[in-house]
Amino acid sequence: MRVWIEDVGTGSIDKAIKLLAGIPGGAQKAMHSALKRAGDRAKTEAGRFAAEEYTISKGTFMKNVKVTTGVSGSGSGVSMSIKFAGHVLPLLEFNTRYERGGLLTTQVKSNGGAATLQHAFAERVYGPLGVYERVGAPRFPVEEKFGPSTGHMMRNEQVVQKMEKTIREEFDKRMEHEIIRVMNGWGG
Repeated sequence: MRVWIEDVGTGSIDKAIKLLAGIPGGAQKAMHSALKRAGDRAKTEAGRFAAEEYTISKGTFMKNVKVTTGVSGSGSGVSMSIKFAGHVLPLLEFNTRYERGGLLTTQVKSNGGAATLQHAFAERVYGPLGVYERVGAPRFPVEEKFGPSTGHMMRNEQVVQKMEKTIREEFDKRMEHEIIRVMNGWGG
């Protein structure tokens, strides 16, 4: 998943360029550090944002996600990328349970309704406990059922908006601190 956020901290960047004009590379250092901190904060909050939209715990989300953050600078600009990757998660990681009639119901999205799985069962077929469904009339073959991957969850529009807001707010907050750091000679 890649999110492109335009105009993050435009006012803060202009301010940094003006205040740090006499320090070679000062504005670049301040922007780089502030953007890195904003990315770190967004990574930390990602699990909470996903858990608000999906019926998965933050801990389960975070243990199944691989996150890489890269901050690079060129000329007078700085860019950051956050990549979320991971495998599809077993349906049992979400709100899946047996109902009275012996049927499995599952709810993947928090604001969605529960779906009844007519021909599914929870069992150890090939490895760990999972939700399986028969593919045809005979007993085998069976197919394991999965929910979305961590990358797919991070593409959810509400999650993306919350990530953008977090990055913007944290960047503006951190730029003030980073400008002072560079002015005091700590940015080197």
